[in-house]
Amino acid sequence: MTSSDWANPYGVRKPYGANGADHGDHGGKARAALSADHPLVPWKQPDHLHQWVDVDHSREELDRFGTSWPPLGELLDGSSGHGRVVIVSGPPGMGKTSLIHRCIHEVRQRVAAAAAWAGDPLPVCVPTAGLANDGRRISVDPDGAFAPTSLINARIRREIAKSLRLHDFPESRVQSIVAEEDPFQAYSDMSELLVQHNALLLAVIPHIRWNDAALRARFLSTCLSNAHTRIVLFVEVSHGAAETAREVAATLSDSAAVTHLALRELNSEDIWRFSHSARASDDGPNGLVKPDRSSLMAAHSEWRPSDVRELRTVFHSAADALRSAPYPWPIDADALRPHWERRRAGRDALLRAPIPPRSGG
Repeated sequence: MTSSDWANPYGVRKPYGANGADHGDHGGKARAALSADHPLVPWKQPDHLHQWVDVDHSREELDRFGTSWPPLGELLDGSSGHGRVVIVSGPPGMGKTSLIHRCIHEVRQRVAAAAAWAGDPLPVCVPTAGLANDGRRISVDPDGAFAPTSLINARIRREIAKSLRLHDFPESRVQSIVAEEDPFQAYSDMSELLVQHNALLLAVIPHIRWNDAALRARFLSTCLSNAHTRIVLFVEVSHGAAETAREVAATLSDSAAVTHLALRELNSEDIWRFSHSARASDDGPNGLVKPDRSSLMAAHSEWRPSDVRELRTVFHSAADALRSAPYPWPIDADALRPHWERRRAGRDALLRAPIPPRSGG
């Protein structure tokens, strides 16, 4: 078997357009690049839907999102007097961005189903830090330092404005929203524009390394203040083991406009579940056989993967190695072990490495 007729089934196809917009005419023939680690974006790359599996309680949280979501009519007509803020929290690498994109996919499905009676509303999806949701794109200033909150908010607004322009919203109105000095007024004007054009804004705000719980709380409160009618803000928040999900959104917990989805640590079932995230073979035979449940379940106590990102990377690495096996080989603990041990050894070496002295003493 050669590399030309094999595509790693645990690879994720990167969607075209870093910010969710197609660039150029691919004619349905071009193939997106495969990545060992990329969020699943089913609203943009349809085949991602089949790679999405219930890992780290994500199915439970997705169901909760569906039941807590207001009727579309209420969201569009402004009868509630506000839009929506969806906070997705959890430890780093647990799939928060993928869950956000899956929620957006669900909203778009509901909008499409309601097209007849709702006048065919336009969902405007804006990943303000790209589809990979890298917060550094909006939180680092030109000198590489952490940007002030005012600059972060201005960058978020500019990214939204770019998408509004792509959807042919009036340039003069969009420019006035960008130029408005009062953020509350800017989002109020944006809401009015969305109503006039029968559009629904679905904006993704990435995790930002605040390093200050009070500053983060103020930012989340600002997001809630900006969520006017027809504006939905999905806000990703990473936190460590010393902080609970409840503490992350404590200041907004009483608001009817807020939905909080919380991902937690992996359990023994998650390795088995993740084994089903393989993409359907679309570039020839992949040489893999059905994963072995008992072996993968037993692997959890030995491996104890730290997050979903590690799961994908190790499964991808193991599948890549198995393509050269003389006969089909299952994805089991024996196939995964060399790859998780290599990652663990690398982490241990990094932790043991001496910290170089800072310049200037």
